[in-house]
Amino acid sequence: MDKMEQDPITSNEAIKRADYAREKGEIVLREHEYDGIQEYDQKLPNWWLFTLWGAIAAFFIYYTLYYTLDLLPSSTQVMDQRVAKIEEQRAQALKALLDNMDDSSLVNDWATDTAVVSAGEGIYTSMCAACHGADLAANGGTTGRALNDGEWHYGAKPMDVFKIINEGTPEGSNGYNGLKMVAWGKSGLSAEQVAQVTAYLISLNPDDFKEYKK
Repeated sequence: MDKMEQDPITSNEAIKRADYAREKGEIVLREHEYDGIQEYDQKLPNWWLFTLWGAIAAFFIYYTLYYTLDLLPSSTQVMDQRVAKIEEQRAQALKALLDNMDDSSLVNDWATDTAVVSAGEGIYTSMCAACHGADLAANGGTTGRALNDGEWHYGAKPMDVFKIINEGTPEGSNGYNGLKMVAWGKSGLSAEQVAQVTAYLISLNPDDFKEYKK
């Protein structure tokens, strides 16, 4: 290749005039060459440099506030605050529900509402059927208490059924064959969902709660 055809970027002439090229804003290569490879001799853009130094400064500020001065809450404290807030919201929702619900309303309003009963059936199928059986018979009582035999171990009132689902096996009880009922009100179900499951069970056991029927 003759001199006129040489690449103006990689030729020795271009390298020699690197300072001039930088002033003119042209792309140039460093004189250093390793294994046949040369590096671009370009200045990093200001936005990249601002980002880099800003990130470094933010790290030192955060490190000082969090680890040295202890002015920021720890991840444990943040999580505890979130859990406490959720518990508070659950308690408020439960109170609001209980203010407008009793044995009679569970039997006559909740358990007669097809939408409520249907929602309760869905929750029961996904959350409860594994232990109590899809048919409420609990596989003959081998995986939990049957819910269709007319026996309500922790209270036979509609609100008793609601309470055991919401709060789980009472403290001090051995449960059933050593297995205790989960407190679903603290393990994924809202107060309304607990009421829906209760309504579903009542709808399938009408004779057990007929004294509350209007």
